[in-house]
Amino acid sequence: MADWSKTWTYIDGEWVDGNPPVVGPRSHALWLGSCVFDGARAFEGVAPDLDMHCARVNDSARALGLEPTLKAGEIVELVQDGLTKFDKNAEVYIRPMYWAEEGGYVGVPPLPESTRFCLSIYEVPMPSPAGFPVCLSSFRRPRTARYTRPTPTAPF
Repeated sequence: MADWSKTWTYIDGEWVDGNPPVVGPRSHALWLGSCVFDGARAFEGVAPDLDMHCARVNDSARALGLEPTLKAGEIVELVQDGLTKFDKNAEVYIRPMYWAEEGGYVGVPPLPESTRFCLSIYEVPMPSPAGFPVCLSSFRRPRTARYTRPTPTAPF
């Protein structure tokens, strides 16, 4: 098992220390990918744009056919509660997520009412502000011929 950094997970209405297992092999999210998340950061005692990250995870859930179980403001409150479990200036990653446990019609689309929520907050250092090297490639993407619809030669 991995040597996880300090992690707190909110699942099924309670905070759990560490990285608990939350999906099984029959979970829709595992075999059909019905999972969404949004990542935010907290550092130096601030969590920039946290409200927008929490709103966006709900928007993403709806776009995937899931039914968000919390309002964005409720997620913000959970994050604020979870941040109290870390040092004030800890550098943490904040990951609210939703997934479907069950499938709907013939099992393929997610069953919206089976949506589950989890919030994982864990320590991870901020990347160095040094930047990274960038260059312009000498390679060019091949130009494609303009598509023209073929003229039918015989009636259908």
